[in-house]
This record gives sequence, structure tokens and C-alpha cells, in this order.
Amino acid sequence: MPPARHLVVVAGAEPAATDALASALRDDGTVRTAYSADALRESLDEEVDVVLVDVELVDGPIDSLLSDVRAREFDCQIGVSVPDSDRTTAETDPVDAVVRRDPVAVRETVQWLAARARYRAGLEEFYDLAERRATLADEGNDGDALDRLDRQLDRLRHDLAEMFDGLDDTSAFDAALAPEERDLDFSGDGDASADRSNERTESDDT
Repeated sequence: MPPARHLVVVAGAEPAATDALASALRDDGTVRTAYSADALRESLDEEVDVVLVDVELVDGPIDSLLSDVRAREFDCQIGVSVPDSDRTTAETDPVDAVVRRDPVAVRETVQWLAARARYRAGLEEFYDLAERRATLADEGNDGDALDRLDRQLDRLRHDLAEMFDGLDDTSAFDAALAPEERDLDFSGDGDASADRSNERTESDDT
């Protein structure tokens, strides 16, 4: 199964640096850029898979901004970019990854976060279909409807198995959890992609 293209929001206070990171991601998906906290908030919707926020987007800690992103309940994966490997975001809570401001590292981390997002979305679809099938079976509906759902569930099982193979066990388990249940206390070396443990207008650009 070829990887699906994902939608990423890249947010940073410095347009040139933000655009450079966004350019590194456009081969893999659609990118929105935002140069302020307000623009970031306006860029969010249910289509967003990954949000990458520069740690210096706002003055001081960015905890409240990240919490605000989580509170919008779009269930996207959140990464924070930092200037170098000596800078971490241990003081921030609701993040899924921390990565250096390096285009290669950023691209790898966003690919990883997008894979987690796809896996979680697939699980949600699977659970919804399984619940629908159980309801139809209890109501004694005709076999054709059940057969269609069975085929959909079989396809999703296959897709989920492939997606699972692309993630380590910890990442797959973590991605399956709701944001408030994930282990989001990162205090690593500033490049989550390395160890797996841890446009001047706001518009879409492919």
C-alpha cells in the first residue's frame, strides 16, 4: 500500500526558516504555513494530520499554545522544532515529537508522525465499521449489507497490518491512544526521529 499524502501545518515566527522547512516536506504532502500563533490556529481543521510548531513561535513557553491546539480536538500529531540538539522542550507537555531545525530530520520526523496519524485514523474507521456491523447483525439485517461491511473490514485489517509493520511497537501503541492518554513527556536530545522513543499567505500548497 503506497503511503498516503498527508497535510502538515508548519508554524514559525521566521518566514524564511519556516518556508525552508515547508519546502522539505512538499514532496510528501500538502503543506500549510503559519507565521504567528493566530495564523496557526486559523490553519487547523479536521484534515490536518501533523502540526510542526517552532519552539520560538511565541515568546516564552509554548505550553499554552500546544494545549490550545490539542483542545480543538482535531486529533493531529504535534511536533516541535528546536534550534539545536542542546535545546529540548522538556517543559512542554502535549507534544508527540521534538526535532532539530534540520530539513532532513524534520522530513523524517513528519513522515513518522504522519504514519502514526494514518494508523490512528485507520483504527478509528475500523472500530466504526465493526460497531456498525454488530448493530446490523443484532437487528437481523440482510446478508448483503453484512457482506459489504465484512469486505471493508478485511481491507482495513490488511491496511492496518501494513501500517503497523511500518511502526515500532511503542509508536503503534502510542498512536492508537487518544492524545490525553499518550506518553507525551519528551525530554530527549531534540531529534525524535532518531530514536523513535520519544508561503507568506496562509494557504495550502502542494
